[in-house]
Amino acid sequence: MVPRLAHLIRSPACLLSLLGVALMLPALLWGPGFTHSHQYNLLWTAHFGREMAAGHLYERWLPDSFEGLGSPTFYFYPPFAYWISGAFRAIGVSVAMAVNLTGLVLLVVSGLAMHQWLAARGTRPLLGAALYMAAPYHLYDIYVRGALAEAAAFIWLPLIALAIDRLPARRGMMLLAIAYAGLLLSHLPLAMLTGLFLIAPMIGRRLWQGDPVLLSGTVAGALAFALAAFYLIPALTLQSHVSTAMLWGQDYRATDWSIWTSSFELFPCLALGLILLVWPAARSFWGVVAILTALLSIRLIPFIWDVPLLDKVQFPWRAFCIAEFAAITALTASRPRAPLLAAAGVMLLFPYLFGGLLTAVFLRQPVDQARIARTAPDAPEYLPRGFDLSRVRADNHWTDLTPWRALPRGDTIMVNRPGVETLGHAAFPIWQVTRDGRPVASSGPLLRFEATPGLYRVERVRLWQETWGAAISLLAALLLAALTLGQRAISHLSKFPPYSPSSHRSDRRLSTCPDRLRESGGDI
Repeated sequence: MVPRLAHLIRSPACLLSLLGVALMLPALLWGPGFTHSHQYNLLWTAHFGREMAAGHLYERWLPDSFEGLGSPTFYFYPPFAYWISGAFRAIGVSVAMAVNLTGLVLLVVSGLAMHQWLAARGTRPLLGAALYMAAPYHLYDIYVRGALAEAAAFIWLPLIALAIDRLPARRGMMLLAIAYAGLLLSHLPLAMLTGLFLIAPMIGRRLWQGDPVLLSGTVAGALAFALAAFYLIPALTLQSHVSTAMLWGQDYRATDWSIWTSSFELFPCLALGLILLVWPAARSFWGVVAILTALLSIRLIPFIWDVPLLDKVQFPWRAFCIAEFAAITALTASRPRAPLLAAAGVMLLFPYLFGGLLTAVFLRQPVDQARIARTAPDAPEYLPRGFDLSRVRADNHWTDLTPWRALPRGDTIMVNRPGVETLGHAAFPIWQVTRDGRPVASSGPLLRFEATPGLYRVERVRLWQETWGAAISLLAALLLAALTLGQRAISHLSKFPPYSPSSHRSDRRLSTCPDRLRESGGDI
């Protein structure tokens, strides 16, 4: 019993879990506290918890958002991180603690994924996994930015790399499909950056080495997009119905940021520290990826972020997720030089101190959770198209909804006199005003229609994007399951020796000639 317990304690899963608890201890004791996204984490966790407790795994419409006007937030925002926080809330954990535990789960699972990747390479897996969990930007994402979705992306990068290394084997193709689908369901901007600056270089390197991975990699990519189609199709085709201009306003474009506009003690020092860390491996594949993505993160490589699609990533420093992953992969496979390690440590000390100082300040800053629950201040980019965006405060992005508080809420309204009626209900294609079961023409940004006396209802309709997205994802999941079962069947059959009618005679001859078999280097 004691040796078994000691073995369990020394296992990577246990050690990395303990490290995760240590790294998350301030949040677990005093958090989650104020962050750049704290109101959204609390609001969205409460929503998912309520819906999951009622048996609804993926309710995209948030009826309480914007003081009851409603919001189509999760028609656009990826759900993965909030499935985890919502599950904690659904079993009775408080909203704040559910957010904390989600950060812990994401941190530990990312470490386990990194351990798998480095163990397959045979390059100090436990050390590398610990460094990955404690990397500066990784912790900054959780403690300062409160970016649970981006923190979830750290899980998928090692699995994607592991899968590409296993191509063209079927298990590599299936793992790549699942891992990239997971990244798509976690964080779309980082999924795009990963495709460009991690997947494409890794596939290109394998092709350069003469490995036939193009077909299996393409199939895996197609499967990944198909698995995530239930989210992607609505998210990419319904943006004209919300205030997406808020997503790419001032300071929300990658080209608005540079080494001159970032705090030098944070991102530039982090980039320089990572470059110094991997400099002995600068000629290796992973050293090159780490250095290039670190420079990309502070816009020191010209023109890249001027590409319109990349500019929509919002913040160039998102690439630090890839830079830290590549840097640790390169570091664990190289022989560090003491002077460079010391210099890197000095440079990385600044982002640790800066992030730690902000964390201490944020944890001490009170969060009015009651007000957040009451007013439900959702992200303003999910306000209906045509809404008066001058009502959005520049400092915290809360929306002043005073002029609309008196409007009637709810899904039914009794009209007593003819005229134009406006409801306290955000317009979105899933909502249809009806009277006596017949549709009534309406417009936005809040549901507005020409009414005569009578009872009107607001009814939900299912969009073709939801139907087709769900169907494509279901078909992809069934195909993936078939591939998995086929792989298991092949693996099971491979355990048995091939049958030949003369095999029993051959076995008899071998058993009578053991000396000849040993001389040929065989094994009985």
